[in-house]
Amino acid sequence: MKKLSLFSLFVLLIILSMLPACSNLPMQGEDVTPPQTSGWIYLYGEAHGIKKILDKEFELWHSYYHEQNMRHLFIEYSYYTAEFLNLWMQSETDDILDEIYMDWKNTASYNQDVKDFFRRIKAECPETIFHGTDVGHQYHSTGKRFLKYLEDNSLQESEQYSLTKEAIEQGKHYYARSDDAYRENKMVENFKREYDKLKGESIM
Repeated sequence: MKKLSLFSLFVLLIILSMLPACSNLPMQGEDVTPPQTSGWIYLYGEAHGIKKILDKEFELWHSYYHEQNMRHLFIEYSYYTAEFLNLWMQSETDDILDEIYMDWKNTASYNQDVKDFFRRIKAECPETIFHGTDVGHQYHSTGKRFLKYLEDNSLQESEQYSLTKEAIEQGKHYYARSDDAYRENKMVENFKREYDKLKGESIM
């Protein structure tokens, strides 16, 4: 039931995001092409760490990136993990990805196919911008390290810093209580926050 609940919330979010366009639909006999006031949300479910699914996810993203000029990829990882991946996308080495990968040990993401998935994105879709929507997994490692990165760069007053601390608190709450309903609600809130920043751009 919890998975169905999360899916229902995402569907509701998609419907709400499309309401402005629907309200401008033409009357009978008028031009049947409604003006698009916002981008599209392409939402896919997945099981983590499965090569066949990762290959399909990459194929979809590659198509949207090159054929529709999309750049914003939402991933089921923590805010700070996505921000680290964005730094890695600009880096000439895999040091950041290697550290994140080690933080994933004992999870479904600690899988060479997952690592290769991100490497393919960097190689073939290099302007991709990741957006993390999950609660603060690996807050004691990845989260702590990203906070230090921000502090080392005097970014304590930045939005990145406050959102990283918020994601860490979400992770602590979730793991202290094993509260799946809390996690689902936070994922929807985090998704909406990241989507609202983009002013209607299309996302996957």
